[in-house]
Amino acid sequence: MAWFMALQSPAHSPHQSMVYELQDGVDVDKIAQELVSSATLDRVVPVPAVLTQNKRRHQKVTIYVRPAAWGLWSFYELSEEDRREMLKNNPVVNALAQAAQQRAQGQAKQPTGGPMTVQVNPLTGQVGPAGPSRG
Repeated sequence: MAWFMALQSPAHSPHQSMVYELQDGVDVDKIAQELVSSATLDRVVPVPAVLTQNKRRHQKVTIYVRPAAWGLWSFYELSEEDRREMLKNNPVVNALAQAAQQRAQGQAKQPTGGPMTVQVNPLTGQVGPAGPSRG
């Protein structure tokens, strides 16, 4: 099971957390202590993380976090099954998949049609047709 770190700043909404997968064998308790002690000193804390470029390739990186700039950080553990389930139930991912499916169906019916646009409410994740652009 992989460990993740979520960062939440006062300027972001709760659904806009920055989430990073941590490298295997990382001491989460040690990183948490460093974040707490560095928050008041405004120091940078190195966090070993993994960037996923595709399903087969993971790049190990170090993310430098300034705890004083973030209002909240949390650590959690997810199995691969949990991750798949979370993505399956994610309203944004579902909206993008639905838009891609509708676009594919629309192209099959009308090959000369323009691209399909969809609006996703960032708070509720509900999908609706995009209105005319206003400029």
